[in-house]
Amino acid sequence: MTKYDPVDNILGISNVITPKAPKKPKGFGGFGRTDGMGRLDAGKEKKEKPLGGAFSHTYAYDELNRLIRAEGKAKGLGYAMDMSFGLMGEPLTKVQRTDSGSVAGSYAQAYEYGDADHPTAPSQIGHERYTYDANGNPTLVEDDSLNTEQRMAWDEENRLMALSDNGKTSRYTYNAAGERIVKSHGYLEGVYVNGAPQGLTFHETEDYTIYPAPILSVTRQRFTKHYFIG
Repeated sequence: MTKYDPVDNILGISNVITPKAPKKPKGFGGFGRTDGMGRLDAGKEKKEKPLGGAFSHTYAYDELNRLIRAEGKAKGLGYAMDMSFGLMGEPLTKVQRTDSGSVAGSYAQAYEYGDADHPTAPSQIGHERYTYDANGNPTLVEDDSLNTEQRMAWDEENRLMALSDNGKTSRYTYNAAGERIVKSHGYLEGVYVNGAPQGLTFHETEDYTIYPAPILSVTRQRFTKHYFIG
């Protein structure tokens, strides 16, 4: 069951029906496994677990219809999430709590906006710091807790050309219509003198995808042809 407010925001989703395990089909020995000769083996019969189950989720919004709270429960585990926003609509905080006991599932993040040229683009979210180019595209994401970084390069039409994720690089090539026609992956090697790059070598040895036509895509080991009806 789904509930909505007067402006069609979802207020809650719930299901109170607890499913039962599927019944065994008659005449086939249930959901048993087969032996080496393809015969049903009653000794290897397995029990099917029921799918789905009872759950409930509720949501709350502010006067501008922004989600500020969500909470719910399913299969005995619950969660709650709260968010706050600034005057320009930018997120300020996000706090999530779960009953699973997982550290990754529960967290509290604060959004900082320290770039005067991009006042609504976060400069830091939790442990991640963000750097942008003049067009507002992210060019560097650093995580000081994991000591990792991601670097991105964009073309003059704000299309992603390259993504370097801790030494592993993905490159993207587009045609005149703006459609991506080549996607490749590999490792990047560079020579630096006094911290300045003198030369870079890109090794596209891992994988690549080429899109020569809308109905065809080619990877390193196979190709796929797509058929459309209508």
